[in-house]
Amino acid sequence: MRLQSEVTNKFMNFAAKVAEMVRLGIHADTIRANMLTGGEIFLLLEDSDTDFNLIQQRFGTLKVFTTLAEVNAAVTTNRNDVVLMSAVNEHSTAMVTISKNRVHFQSLDGANGRKNSQGTKVATPATDVAASVAVVSNTGTRNTFRNIKFIQQGTNVAQTSGFIDTGEGTYCEGCEFEVNSILTTVTQGLLFKGDTCHYKNCQFGNSTVYHTAANQAPLVIQTPARYSYFENCTMINYSDKTSASCIDAPDTDSVIGWIKFENCSLVCANLGNGATAGATIAEGVTNAGTSGYLMFDNRCTSYNCGKFAETVAYTLNAAPAGAATAGGGKAVAGA
Repeated sequence: MRLQSEVTNKFMNFAAKVAEMVRLGIHADTIRANMLTGGEIFLLLEDSDTDFNLIQQRFGTLKVFTTLAEVNAAVTTNRNDVVLMSAVNEHSTAMVTISKNRVHFQSLDGANGRKNSQGTKVATPATDVAASVAVVSNTGTRNTFRNIKFIQQGTNVAQTSGFIDTGEGTYCEGCEFEVNSILTTVTQGLLFKGDTCHYKNCQFGNSTVYHTAANQAPLVIQTPARYSYFENCTMINYSDKTSASCIDAPDTDSVIGWIKFENCSLVCANLGNGATAGATIAEGVTNAGTSGYLMFDNRCTSYNCGKFAETVAYTLNAAPAGAATAGGGKAVAGA
């Protein structure tokens, strides 16, 4: 009887392990199907997250990581791997360069429609580290980022970007990009140099950090930026300089071809914190281009800017309904 009992227990334990493996396999395949990719699934968690040890036991140490740098090194280029990122604690990191192709970073905070206050946050430490010029530098092809907040809070004058995109076919949805440190140099939430990219439902900058550098903008576009879309996005600048803007293309060759803006809002938050008055920026869009086009449809709006865009032949602004001239969206004058 004792031998029979031991055999039964071992069989039941074996059956339970098989069932758990099947459950995890089905679960992983379900995630994979929902993400529309055939790649492997990786988890990025903080070791302080609830049930971290249990999750690591279930998925194995080869699939569970505690830093963005580690999981970035583990994924395989061009396999359409998916990185599921926890939304419990901020992922603190030195700059991570994502050079692999077709890797998809997805928040686990349960909502893909956010423009701000994303649960998944990746940030540089609030220290002086000159090499961390951005939180993330994306150089790969067809990488995607969903529902993630990128926060540059380094104190070195070289730490000027939240996110740098020099990739091809990048897709970002429901993400926020910002610099939350106050530097003497020009900063930007996104330094965009991408090719055929698409940013949707994203926010650039915020209305809480008071910037004091001249010519600062939350979205900066530089060569070889080309043929890309910004859809339903919000650009916010809170500055004491009238030379600030919400979108800046500072070089004559900033754009190749065109960059298209659809239903975007440009906001000069000149009383952002409710107490400190900022400047009314002269133009929501500044452009030094002599080739390529910044194109804005008639749903684009500006608030508290002197005018929507400076007069440049390579900034094309669709006239709002009923307007006598193409003034560049619906420009709402400052108070």
